[in-house]
Amino acid sequence: MKPEEKAEIILWDWLKTKGLNVQKIYFNRKNLLGCPIFKVLGIQEKPDFIIKINDGFKIKYYAIEVKSSKKSKNILQSSKILDRYIQNYIDNKTKYLIEEEIIDISGFLIATDKSKEGFLFKREFIIDNCIKEDGLSKYNAATKYKIIPKKEGSRTFEFVRFLWEEYNKFRNNNIIRLDLGIIIGDICEDLVPKMFITTYSLNKNRWTQRWWRL
Repeated sequence: MKPEEKAEIILWDWLKTKGLNVQKIYFNRKNLLGCPIFKVLGIQEKPDFIIKINDGFKIKYYAIEVKSSKKSKNILQSSKILDRYIQNYIDNKTKYLIEEEIIDISGFLIATDKSKEGFLFKREFIIDNCIKEDGLSKYNAATKYKIIPKKEGSRTFEFVRFLWEEYNKFRNNNIIRLDLGIIIGDICEDLVPKMFITTYSLNKNRWTQRWWRL
């Protein structure tokens, strides 16, 4: 079994057993688990999973690019979701189908086999966003209001913010405003799966970060 196939099974099991709001997981092909699949129309480049969630307000679908943590290069290359998956979806060059019906995608996420441990890469040290040597952290308010995690992997911290910075270069030019981020376990809450995303707030009329339970 290829490393990314193993990563998919690890993620599937974690999201199915620990994902409070995850209703269904769709693979991009026939799979050993016998899970349902999704299809695309148009340009055939597609991520590995679609997850269907109910966030308490509505049903949403998120596309997930799954990577093995075996090589860091694999994770870094997953930034292709910006200029390929996201751009193709926004330009209407790729449409996503479940049971032959076109669905709306709410956002694109990246996950690895290490996501269930609270980070993406194979080896990371943990950053505590609530502690600073000279006093209170500047992130205290952000962690309190669930804008960012209280604890993050060091490399994951850098990677997701680089991803958002790249997205910032063109996201405001699009009519469709898609969420973008990662899936990792909450180190402070028994490693339950959460998505750490940048999302557009209609109420605030601006982009913001969110740390939400899956």
